[in-house]
Amino acid sequence: MFSSVRLRLTLWYALAFGLLLLGFSLYVLSSLSHDLRSAFDQALVRTAETTASYFDEFVERNNPAAGAIETIRELSHGKTAVAIFRGRQALASTDKDVVALALRSNVVGSLAAGEHALTTDLNRNERLAAVPVRINSVVYTVAVAESMRELTDELARVRRIVLFAMPAALVLAAIGGFFLAGKSLAPVVTISAQAERITAKNLEERLEIKTRDEFGRLAAVFNALLSRLDQSFRVMREFMADASHELRTPLAIVHGEAEVSLSRERTAEEYRESLSIIRDNSKRMALIVKDMLDLARADSGQQTLRREELYLDDVVTACCRSAQPLAQLKGVTLNWSAEEDLSFQGDEELLKRMTVNLLHNAIQYTPSGGSVSVNLHRENGSGVLTVSDTGIGIPPASASRIFDRFYRVAEARTRSDGGSGLGLSIVKLAAESHGGAVSVASKPGEGSTFTVRLPLETL
Repeated sequence: MFSSVRLRLTLWYALAFGLLLLGFSLYVLSSLSHDLRSAFDQALVRTAETTASYFDEFVERNNPAAGAIETIRELSHGKTAVAIFRGRQALASTDKDVVALALRSNVVGSLAAGEHALTTDLNRNERLAAVPVRINSVVYTVAVAESMRELTDELARVRRIVLFAMPAALVLAAIGGFFLAGKSLAPVVTISAQAERITAKNLEERLEIKTRDEFGRLAAVFNALLSRLDQSFRVMREFMADASHELRTPLAIVHGEAEVSLSRERTAEEYRESLSIIRDNSKRMALIVKDMLDLARADSGQQTLRREELYLDDVVTACCRSAQPLAQLKGVTLNWSAEEDLSFQGDEELLKRMTVNLLHNAIQYTPSGGSVSVNLHRENGSGVLTVSDTGIGIPPASASRIFDRFYRVAEARTRSDGGSGLGLSIVKLAAESHGGAVSVASKPGEGSTFTVRLPLETL
């Protein structure tokens, strides 16, 4: 029921406005009641004081009782009831009720000069004011009472107005809040409608940004996310296409050799030759699949390193010795030097694959008569491995992508060279898995230098 943000915003707005309106109404009612009651009391006290002044004048010319009667007769009090007392004796009054109320409230004869008293008869809803007056050393009390019905009726009328006005104001506020929330959320609706049209087939589309507020920044962030997704999907499609190409060739060779071998009877030597070809291509496919699996595990964060104490110089030396026959067969001179006792904690198998891939890559693309130099040394707390060759080099435009999966420099490096296109990706994976980094510096026609830095003190 409350799943709509627009509805929830409207309800919160109406609730906040209702609480504010309720607080304001209570304050107004309280202030109005206080002011009206204060004005009523002040008017009542002024009436009592005026009556006391008249009584003072009449007493000087008459006896007190006659003066009291004369005072009440002369003053037209309308709805106000008046009584004049000497002590607790009523000298004169407009009715008996005011006398009873004054005596019952114990204000008669107990007030000092300059004081006044106010009391309320809740049963009759009347208010009484009493003021003392001293004449010839005798203290008289003038009591004035008036019904509060008009005052309470007025306050009740105001309360009814507020009571009926509040729901109407809340309804109007909710309607206004509903439309305001709809207008405020309109960009979200637009973004949602545009986002619903974007699928894996049209990730190149972007949301239209028409504002620079929070919704505009949200759309910009979403567009940046779409750009990253588009790039990821593009890389994934290229990866799948390249992987298919890489596996198709050895599979075709295996299938072809099997078909040829089974087409007619052959000699044992011919069968051995066919099986050897099938074995070699099976090894190549297994290597490609292993490299792809390692890279996929690294992407998903599931790769685990089998760390152990080792010496980097031993790893590099062993790899160089194993690559020496390949260099001799290619007519390339392989030289290496390694600083001794470079202790390291890492995955020996992965480090060997990294080093062998760098060596095979350098030997593969160095022409006969060239050279490959390998150096391992300590530098600023890191083990630095450099593999330099005098080969064909890498064009500057391709240097930033040389570590991408299945990427080959056009024309110079092809599938016919025997590589899978994953060797340098494995190098990058191995370096970064150990907290290091790999970089390349190359000039076309002069050769390339690959540098791997592995932090020694943090591993």
